Amino acid sequence: MDLHHRYPKAGFATRAMRPEVYVGITRRVERVQREIADMDRREWFRLHYGGERHRNKTELSEILARCKVELRGYPHHPWRTPKLGKSRNVCTRLMCCGYQHPKAQDLVAFLEREEREAFQRAVFNERAHEGDVLGRLIREYLLGKERGGDDGGP
Repeated sequence: MDLHHRYPKAGFATRAMRPEVYVGITRRVERVQREIADMDRREWFRLHYGGERHRNKTELSEILARCKVELRGYPHHPWRTPKLGKSRNVCTRLMCCGYQHPKAQDLVAFLEREEREAFQRAVFNERAHEGDVLGRLIREYLLGKERGGDDGGP
């Protein structure tokens, strides 16, 4: 393509593209190859979206849009967080699926909306799961009670 644009009369390309289309294609292909080579990334997508089926490009676009929305909800890529267990058919990544951990329990917290959002941001910035942080806070609280502290806080 580059030669075609440098020497248009030489006939290098029968279907020429504009330079902005092909410039940087090597870097884009290398980036995609690195993404495909990342086993954790492939496994995460297989477990979260491997069962999705589409009949046409519109349905495929809807699946991809849902995936992008989900990934925007994380402060970093969830496949980079630790696994909580081993399973071939269920994701056990701490960031996205920590609620499936065998020790996970439902807890009710009374927080204002702003407090809840601040907590979620703090947990995301820590690269953890909400349940992991809540468990740590509860253990610290209980340890403080055992030591005779009045509020159990640090």
